[in-house]
Amino acid sequence: MYEFFARRFVILRDSYKADPVLFQMHCDLGNQHFEQVRSYVDLGDHYLCEIIAEAMADGHFPGLSIDEALSLINQMIAAYVNIALMALIMDKLSERKLATIVDTIFDGLSAQARGADGVTGLRAA
Repeated sequence: MYEFFARRFVILRDSYKADPVLFQMHCDLGNQHFEQVRSYVDLGDHYLCEIIAEAMADGHFPGLSIDEALSLINQMIAAYVNIALMALIMDKLSERKLATIVDTIFDGLSAQARGADGVTGLRAA
């Protein structure tokens, strides 16, 4: 899973570093023509589902369906796959941080409730 995300991240980071203005123009074009881009997003989700299914066969993500795991993983890894967000925070992103996120996904992503779900009210910090 790390390699799945890291390969794409490195390509995008290199593109950003080569020309941030051109990178932003590509982001804008993608947003304007999202229907053409959507099939690539769907293909990426398909490949990620394959990785998730293999991980589930090895005992990871207990209690979750593939779709549930996909949705949670996409939310957890959003800063590395949402190109518009990447453009805003690229200097804060790194392969090391990505590796830590992926390790954390495998260490703890499950359907098991661990207490946060039972919180009924939020308090000021």
